[in-house]
Amino acid sequence: MGRQIRLLSRIGLCNLFGINEIRYTKDRKKKIQYAGLAAVWLLLLLVYLFYLITLSNGLIAIGLGSIVPMYFYTLTSLVILCFSFFKASSVIFQSHSFEMLISLPVTEAAVIISRFWTMYLTNLLLSLITLIPGMILYGSRMHSGPLFYLIFLAGTLLLPLLPMTISTAAGAVITAIGARMKHKSLVISLLTILLVVAVMAVSIMSQEKLGSTATVTEEMMTNMAVFMQGQIGRLYLPAVWFNEAAVYGSWKSFLLLAFSAILLFGLFVGVLQKYYGRICQALQSSSAKNNYKMQSLSTASVLKSLWGRELRRYFASSVYVSNTIIGYILMAAAAIGIFAAGTQRMAQFIQIPGITEKAIPLLISFMAAIMPTTSCSVSMEGKEFWIVKSLPLRSKDIFDSKILVNLTVACPFYLIAVIFGCLSMRNDPMMWIWILLVPAAYLWFMAVLGITVNLAVPVLNWESEVRVVKQSASTMITMLIGFLSFIPSAACIWLLPQISIHLIFAITVIVLIGASIVLYLKNNRKKLINLE
Repeated sequence: MGRQIRLLSRIGLCNLFGINEIRYTKDRKKKIQYAGLAAVWLLLLLVYLFYLITLSNGLIAIGLGSIVPMYFYTLTSLVILCFSFFKASSVIFQSHSFEMLISLPVTEAAVIISRFWTMYLTNLLLSLITLIPGMILYGSRMHSGPLFYLIFLAGTLLLPLLPMTISTAAGAVITAIGARMKHKSLVISLLTILLVVAVMAVSIMSQEKLGSTATVTEEMMTNMAVFMQGQIGRLYLPAVWFNEAAVYGSWKSFLLLAFSAILLFGLFVGVLQKYYGRICQALQSSSAKNNYKMQSLSTASVLKSLWGRELRRYFASSVYVSNTIIGYILMAAAAIGIFAAGTQRMAQFIQIPGITEKAIPLLISFMAAIMPTTSCSVSMEGKEFWIVKSLPLRSKDIFDSKILVNLTVACPFYLIAVIFGCLSMRNDPMMWIWILLVPAAYLWFMAVLGITVNLAVPVLNWESEVRVVKQSASTMITMLIGFLSFIPSAACIWLLPQISIHLIFAITVIVLIGASIVLYLKNNRKKLINLE
C-alpha cells in the first residue's frame, strides 16, 4: 500500500499545483504566468513574515517573549485551518476522479491517505516557511539552547495534523449532510459559510478581550503574559503544550501534543475510511422528479440567458461560492458590528492612529473587495470554454454576464452594509453619500478588474476547482491589486488628517470609476478565440 500512496500523492500534488505543466510546457506565455504567480505568492509571503517578525520583536521588547512561540503556533494553525477548511472537501472528496480511482487496483485506504498526505505536505510547507524564521528570531534573541530547536522542529512537523483533522472533519460532516439533499452545492456552501463566520466571530471576540487590557506597565508584564497565555489556551490548547515544551523543555507537554495530534488524526482517517465511498457516490448522484410536464416555452435576451447560465454555474460549485461570497458577508457583518458596538468602539478596536469612524466607507469597501467572483470566472469555464467560443456571441455579452453575477451576489450584502453604515453615522448625514458611493465604486472596479486579470492569466486546463479558485495567478493578482488600491486613500486618512475626508473619498470614487471604464472598454475588445 505504501507504493500506492506514494504514486497517488505524487499525482495529486502535480494536479493541484500544475507541476507537470510548469516543467514540460513550451508555451512562453504560460511560463510567464507561472513566474508571475510565484512572484505574487512570494510578495504575500514576505508581507506575512514582516507582520510576524514585527509583532514578535514588539512582544520580546516589552518583555512578553515567552509567549512568542505559542502565538506563532496558534496563528499558523488558524491559517492552516482556514486554508484546509475551504479546500478539504474538494481535495479529499474529489468525486469526479472517484470512479476512475476505484476501478484501479488501489485500496480506499490508499486513496484517503494519499489525499491527506497531499494536504499535509502543502500545509507543512506553510508551517516551515512561517515557523522557521520565527524559531531563528526567537532563539537568537532569547539565547535558547539546542533542545529548543529540536522541540520546535518536531512540533512544526506535528502542527498541520490537528488543524487538518478539525477542518476536514467539519468539511466531511457538511459534505455528508449536503450530499443527501437536492441542491448539494448550495447547502454545502451555506453550511461552510456559517461555520467560517462562527469561527471568525469567536476569533474577533478573543482579540477584543486581548486588546481591552488597558495600559501595560513594566510591573504588569508577567501578569500580562499569564493572561495572554490563558486566552490563547482557551482558543487553542495545543499551542500552550507547544510553548511549554519549546520554551521550558517540558517533555510531558510535548508528548501530550504529539499523542493528541497523531491519535485524533488516525481515528478520523479510520472512521472516514468506513464512509468514504458512500460520500463520494452521494456527491456524484443527482435527484430528479418524474412529474415533468411540458409547458409553454419562453425566450430571453442574450444577456439575460448568459446571466442565468453564469448564476447556475456559480451556485453549482461550493468551493467557488464559499471562497468568493465570504467577503460580501463580512462587509455586511462589519457594518452591523459597527452599528451594534458604536463608531467610537470601532476606532478603538482598530487601534491605528488617525483612523476614526470617518473611515467606515473604506472599511466596508475593503471587506467587499477581498475576492470578486470574476477573478476566476473565465477560468471556471474549463475545458468547456470552446462551447462558448463557438457560439455567435459578443465577448462583451459574456463578460457583462459575469460582472452581473458578481453584482447580483454582492447586492444584498451591499444594501445591508449601506443601511447599517448610515445608521451608525446618523449624526453625520454627509457621510451617507460616501457610505453609498465608495463601496459601490469598489464593487464595480473589482468586478471589472477580475475579468481583466483572468483574461490575462486564464487557467482552462484544470482538474480541481481548488486550483482555479484558490491557487491561480488570477485570484492572487486580483486580491493583491485590490489590497494595494486601498493604500492611497488609507494613507491620506492616516497621514494627512488636515485634508478633508470628503475630498479624499471624492477623488477615490472618481479614480475608481475612471479605471473601471478604461478596463471595461479594454476587456470588450478582447477576442475569445485567442484565449487558450
